[in-house]
Amino acid sequence: MQHNLKGTNVDLTQEVRSYIDKKLGSLDKFLSNAAARVDVELEYLRNEEKTYRAELMLHDDVIVRAEARGNTLHEAIDKAAGELFAELTRGKKKRIRTLRHSAARVKEYLRGWRNKL
Repeated sequence: MQHNLKGTNVDLTQEVRSYIDKKLGSLDKFLSNAAARVDVELEYLRNEEKTYRAELMLHDDVIVRAEARGNTLHEAIDKAAGELFAELTRGKKKRIRTLRHSAARVKEYLRGWRNKL
């Protein structure tokens, strides 16, 4: 998985890069292919109450976007990563539920054929 970092009015130090790698390290279990990419945009907002903004966009089979604001850069990254993981978990649970529901309907259909013979 690739990370593309963009900083607006923010210095992208090695500490920030390693923090983002650590936060997004467990993202691999949700990805369907290894060629997925995450675009990370960090921004310092000068005229806002919440001074930092973090935006994460995951480009896989579908595009998932999460955005959060915080008083510190790490708080904004934490909130955005949590939002991204929640969205991916919700989608995974929905796919599993649909698969199980479809399998149950196929099983009921096959049981009907067995009873007719």
